[in-house]
Amino acid sequence: MAITSARSREIQLFEPPANAVYTIDATSRMVDVPRRMILVYCKHKLLSPAFETIDHGYYFDRDSIRTLRRIDALRSVCGNDFAGIKIILDLTTALERLRSNIRSSSRTKAGVAKKSGSMQRFQ
Repeated sequence: MAITSARSREIQLFEPPANAVYTIDATSRMVDVPRRMILVYCKHKLLSPAFETIDHGYYFDRDSIRTLRRIDALRSVCGNDFAGIKIILDLTTALERLRSNIRSSSRTKAGVAKKSGSMQRFQ
């Protein structure tokens, strides 16, 4: 029996470029979350716009869009418990920061160990 690799037929989420910003309306359409709910999330400090202008309102970047997707997923579990969602988001952010610090520390230690090993060869 031959096993063939099949291409995944899953729909991939649009991943915005790092430097792109989107209006609240574009963000709403992209993430399929009503504009009003985005404003509610901002009011409850679950989400912060990348920046806002007096003339044209809120603009969101890639990180904001990722956060918005997380909020939407958490709402399916937590409902309208915005305080609970905020705690989960804060803990997730802290965990990601710690993981990043550990990776950075591991790379630094590996670099120091590599330098030490090469220095010992010359002695």
